Amino acid sequence: MNLKLLLLICTATVFVSLSLSGQHTPLNPISNRVFTPFMINPAIAGSKDFMALDLSATIQGDNFSQLLSGNTRIAKKGPTYFGAPVAKSFTQFGAGGAIFNDVTSPSRNMGVSAAASYHVPLNDKNLSFLSGGLAIKGIYNMMDSIVDLGAPAKNSFIPNLDAGLYLYGQKFHAGISATNILGNMTDSADMALYNIPVSRQYFLIAGYKFVLSRSLNIVLEPSLIVNLDDSLDFSDRNSYNPMLKLYMDAFCIGSYLHNYDNLTFFFQYKFPRFYIGTLVDFPRDVPFYKRDLKVEIAAGINFGRTTGSSHNRYQW
Repeated sequence: MNLKLLLLICTATVFVSLSLSGQHTPLNPISNRVFTPFMINPAIAGSKDFMALDLSATIQGDNFSQLLSGNTRIAKKGPTYFGAPVAKSFTQFGAGGAIFNDVTSPSRNMGVSAAASYHVPLNDKNLSFLSGGLAIKGIYNMMDSIVDLGAPAKNSFIPNLDAGLYLYGQKFHAGISATNILGNMTDSADMALYNIPVSRQYFLIAGYKFVLSRSLNIVLEPSLIVNLDDSLDFSDRNSYNPMLKLYMDAFCIGSYLHNYDNLTFFFQYKFPRFYIGTLVDFPRDVPFYKRDLKVEIAAGINFGRTTGSSHNRYQW
C-alpha cells in the first residue's frame, strides 16, 4: 500500500468525530494499557520483533473482566544455504487480535477485534519506524434492566473501528489514535434510557527510556497517556494518565495513574520466553480494609527466537 495513502486514510479516520458519550471499550482489565497497549492504538501491533500472546484478568474487585490478545510482525523466510533456511526476516506488516469480556455494572461487553498495521522504517538500520494501523471490532453489549424507569434488559451488537499512527524507536515512542470510531450506534429513544459504555475516545501516548545503568540493565521509562472524548476537554485532569516503569534486567515495577482517586502499582517478571505480572488498584478515599482492592493478573508468551546472551535474553 502506498505510504501517503495509508497515512491519509489513518489520519482522516482518527479525526472523524460525532457527539456521543461513554468510555473506551474494553476499559477493563486496567492492565491492558500497561501490558498490551495495542488495544488503544492498533498501529502498535507488530512493533516488537517477536510474536506475543497475552492474557489478563481481574481476580478481585467489583467487576471481573478478561482479555486474551496477541500481536506479531509478519515474517517471511530468509536466505537458504544448502536447502536449509538460515533465519527469518520481517515484513512491514503487523497483525493483532483480541477477545474480551468487559464487565462494568450494570453493563457487560463481550467482543472480538482484529488489527492490521504497516511499519515504515525511518533509517537504513531499521532502528525507528512510523506505523499506521486499523482494527475492526464487534461488541455484544448486555445491559441490565432499569427497574425505576421500567426499561427491560437490552442486548445489542455494535460493530466498530479503531485507527492510529505510531512513531517508535529503541528509546522513544509516541502515538495518536481513536477507538470506537462509530460510537455506540444507539437510536435516540434508547439513548434516553440506556447509557451503553461504548463511545469514541481519542488517545495521545508518549514515552522515553532513560538508561540508568548499562552494565546492570536498569532503565527508567516515564510515559503519558492522554485520553479524551468528543468534548476534547484538555482542562480535565482525569484525561492525563502518567505511567512510570523501572526495568531492572528481567524485572519491571511501576505505577499507572489511571484514576486520581486510586493508586495503581504493577510488576512484571520476564523469563526468556514468557512473563508474569500483576496490577493492584488501591482506593485513596477510604482505608484499604473497608473496600476490596482491585487485583489483576497478567501472563504472556513470547514466540520469538531468544538467545542465551545476557544482552538479548530479555525483550521489553
